[in-house]
Amino acid sequence: MFIMLVKLQVKPELVGEFRDAILKNAELSVQRDWGCVRFDVLQQQDDPARWVLYEVYDQEQAWADHRAAAHFLAFKEVGDRAIVSREATQLTGVSFNVKSSV
Repeated sequence: MFIMLVKLQVKPELVGEFRDAILKNAELSVQRDWGCVRFDVLQQQDDPARWVLYEVYDQEQAWADHRAAAHFLAFKEVGDRAIVSREATQLTGVSFNVKSSV
């Protein structure tokens, strides 16, 4: 598994526009991008301008292809205006422990 953990600081006045764009990008990424198995969008409770993205792909090439997808490029237009700082870390999945809701 190839994982991207991305921490973002967004301009406070653009949080709403950013939120709409990143939620659409995340949803379409899981629906349409081959190899995208998870795309979580998290917003900091005490600072709504801080975000964390947790993206899981089958392999690094799937992530690279995602960055060329139309929905990512549409998000990038908003992100280029809204994002003040970005810290991205590439990770390798070692163990995934999930409690079943069944």
